[in-house]
Amino acid sequence: MKQLFFRILLLFVITSGFSQNAEEKGIIKFVQLTDLHVSVGNDNDFLLQNIVKEINNSDFEFAIVTGDLTNRGADDELKQVHSILSQLKIPYYVISGNHETNWSESAGLTYKKIFGEDRFVFSKGDYVFIGFPCGPYMKMGDGFVKHEDVLWLDKTLKENLKNNNKKVLNFAHYPLDNSVSNYKELLSVLEKYSTVATFCGHGHTLRKYNFSGLSGIMGTSITSLDGKTKSYNQVIISKDSISIYQKEIDKPGVFKFSVPSKPSKIEIPKDTVAFQSPFLKDIASIYSLPAFDKKNLYFTNSIGEIKSVNLKNKNVNWKTKTGNSIYFSPIIVKNNLVIGTIEGNLLGFDTQSGKQKWTIPVGGVLVGSPIVENNRVYTASSTAFICADAVTGKVIWQSNLPASYSQGTPLIQGDKIIFGVWDSYVYCLDKNTGKLIWKWNNGNDKQILYSAGNVNMVASKNRLYFVTPQRFLTILDIETGKTLLRTQKWKIRESMGKSQDGKWFYGKTMEGELVRVPLNDDIELTEENVVSQSKVLDLKWGYEHNPAAILEKNNKIYLGSRKGEVVIVDATKFEIIKQINLGSSSINGFTLDDKGQVWASLIEGGIFLLE
Repeated sequence: MKQLFFRILLLFVITSGFSQNAEEKGIIKFVQLTDLHVSVGNDNDFLLQNIVKEINNSDFEFAIVTGDLTNRGADDELKQVHSILSQLKIPYYVISGNHETNWSESAGLTYKKIFGEDRFVFSKGDYVFIGFPCGPYMKMGDGFVKHEDVLWLDKTLKENLKNNNKKVLNFAHYPLDNSVSNYKELLSVLEKYSTVATFCGHGHTLRKYNFSGLSGIMGTSITSLDGKTKSYNQVIISKDSISIYQKEIDKPGVFKFSVPSKPSKIEIPKDTVAFQSPFLKDIASIYSLPAFDKKNLYFTNSIGEIKSVNLKNKNVNWKTKTGNSIYFSPIIVKNNLVIGTIEGNLLGFDTQSGKQKWTIPVGGVLVGSPIVENNRVYTASSTAFICADAVTGKVIWQSNLPASYSQGTPLIQGDKIIFGVWDSYVYCLDKNTGKLIWKWNNGNDKQILYSAGNVNMVASKNRLYFVTPQRFLTILDIETGKTLLRTQKWKIRESMGKSQDGKWFYGKTMEGELVRVPLNDDIELTEENVVSQSKVLDLKWGYEHNPAAILEKNNKIYLGSRKGEVVIVDATKFEIIKQINLGSSSINGFTLDDKGQVWASLIEGGIFLLE
């Protein structure tokens, strides 16, 4: 027993000596986990559990998780990842990836409840470690760091580096290059401080980068792209370098590369285009379209604010705040401003005073665009489709059909209301009763990411036209929901619209082209015949996936890109009139004011009067 005691004591002394020695030398050892892609019961679920056990038996001091914790951002996936990470015996810090923010069934609420704020900052040794999310949020798009997060980054670094000589290590899910629309804005903040390197994920491959002079380290996903390698990232910081090791399960870590521990010299690329000035620039990001009455503009933002702004002098008439980001596009009905929240409430406000007049607890999340007819507002949450009196707040009918959320604007066609949902289905209801008339999907209700959940459908008298991320143009019989034609001739993802005279369907392809297809009940629906009567215009955008609906007004077609560009096309000549560069982030879409003028909003927080 005495010998065992001395052995344990000796081991303690050696371990303590090593820790002290490492601390004296300024050595920091941590683990980077990224692109976990856990679904409950999948291979990565069990792999992550084994990785956590292995980390617990190591001498690494903390772990940082740089996003894509899950496959779909589903609630059960988030809870499972949290349950596994909670088994770590060392501190861990987490930020989200696009798989948490783009397809979240709770619009980010569940993530926030489980993991708290989606950013972190702490100090260790000579370093400040800081991390933030990159989106995209609730719609297909490039990475984009919310304006309020950019402000937080600057303010937090300034506070943490005051009166000390610490250096900065940055963490984000995306690489800080063109993958993030406003990467230059981020670099301009990091440039102000002694930033050594930025760590990221997203690419699933362990790799060294140079982001405009800033050292970049992309961590490997826990399962490699070919599925053969199961590993994670070990990082050892010494006085002179930051060394990166790839650690396969049950094998020693293998050194891959190192970067200097001195601050990087960041050189930000200069903008080569001139941007149109916004009508207003908000303090936060904007993910929906504004609404208008004769004198005022109304909009919502990513910190949950609702604002009324005078169109003449741009002064704020009033503002109020809800709890979280708002993705719902506001709509005005007889001096009532209607807003939907991700807490599942439909709210009515007096447009003049901003006073809340009524609340309808719909449930689920409200992230779409409503439509109004005869003072009735129609909109979908993730658990119900509702018809309500927009003046009184009285529910007229409610249908509990959707099994996920809907982001597009419903289509009213005669006595029918039609909408797509991220549960793989398109629904057709009786607009007076909410009774289901028909529902359609592509024959695969398991692949929800092919859903028509974020499209604004159009119709002729007897036919419904829409596209999905599966990149098919689909035409249905509007009475029965029967499929009449599906063609993949053009890779149209989600962006679509209708001509002002109702004669044409418009779609924007992922190659940056505008497609014009006849909306004609008499046309023979064969792919060959439809293609022969259609026309394609190259917008000169290249790869493109912005989902914003296409608008035609006064013989001009308006299209928005993922990079803040608007192209205006002559509807008759089918030629480009001009391109307007509004900013660097995705266009949310287009809307009209009381005078018929065309407006657009950008994710970066700008609202623009176009023409």
